[in-house]
Amino acid sequence: MHSIIHIKTNPNLSPKHIEFNKLVKDIEKLRIELSREEQKLEMFSEYHTKNIRPAEVALCKRKLEMAVTLDDFALSSKLPKTLYNELEVIIPELLNESFEFIPPDDVSKRIYEKWTNVDLDEIIQEEKEEQLEEMEDFMKSMGIDFDSKDIDFDDPESVGEFHKRMEEAKKQMEENVAERQSKRKKTKKQLAAEETEKLQDDIKNKNLRSVYLSLAKILHPDSETDADLKLEKEEIMKQVTKAYEDKDIITLLVIETQWLKNTEERLANIKEDVAAIYIQLLKEQAKKLRQQKSELRYHPRFQYVSSFISDKVDRGMLRLSLEKDRLNKDLRKTQKEIEIIKINPRNEVKKFIKTLAQRYYKDPMDDFMEFFSTFRF
Repeated sequence: MHSIIHIKTNPNLSPKHIEFNKLVKDIEKLRIELSREEQKLEMFSEYHTKNIRPAEVALCKRKLEMAVTLDDFALSSKLPKTLYNELEVIIPELLNESFEFIPPDDVSKRIYEKWTNVDLDEIIQEEKEEQLEEMEDFMKSMGIDFDSKDIDFDDPESVGEFHKRMEEAKKQMEENVAERQSKRKKTKKQLAAEETEKLQDDIKNKNLRSVYLSLAKILHPDSETDADLKLEKEEIMKQVTKAYEDKDIITLLVIETQWLKNTEERLANIKEDVAAIYIQLLKEQAKKLRQQKSELRYHPRFQYVSSFISDKVDRGMLRLSLEKDRLNKDLRKTQKEIEIIKINPRNEVKKFIKTLAQRYYKDPMDDFMEFFSTFRF
């Protein structure tokens, strides 16, 4: 696409015209930034899906295997009380880490319950109930009647019905809010805002066609002899047509600023009140684009790479690559440790378990120090 035309100011352009022109260019810049940010996060997310997630799952499988191997070792002969106590810490921790990506099966469930003396199903159910209770409280705070007991989250049909009810409740809530607002006597400020919005719509509709026609005239591919430029104009004309069909005056204004050589003259002919309305529309669009960019970190597609959002592409890819290397290193290390337990003499395995216990032992003071370190005096 042609580079944006920088219009030199002249006596015919008022401050509003100049501000209008600047905002159009700002919006194009924001759109480019948003697109680049999305592309960057898509790249990070794709790398994570192909490289990080498989390594995480593989490591969890090895940790599960180590827990089973240690349990077999404990069954093979009587262990000293101190060693048994250390396994009571190590094995549940290994299983907890593996459950992050691998659902418990009968074997892992039996081992977990043996070394913790708790019912794993009860723990899972308690966690689920806590989450549902929080959801119920949130729904009630939004004025939505919601009973989690009516939903089986293990049944796809029940979950689908839940989402359907949620959409209906949301729609009903919005209708109730709109109805309450419509019954209230409108303030002068609200009436003025409605009048301004109506004026904006009128101006948009009146100017939409004129901007579209001016673009269609200069971008029509049949009038272009250069093959490359003809293809470029065809693509831009598709954007123009779509924007016109969507009544997207902002996109048309941005494209117009990029392509029309007589933009300065056209700007000078825009009435002050029309320019003021355009400026308001452009400011709202700029605010929306900035908000979209800031909200990318919360998008479900990027939930696993949100911590990389501040990184440039090269740095982000380097950090992801280092994370992949770290996981693969841990994977190889865990595999070697499993072999130590399976192959080495029992005395050597006992020594290894003591070393392993140090990795999983957590000093009670650690939590306090971590909490304390979050404060700055």
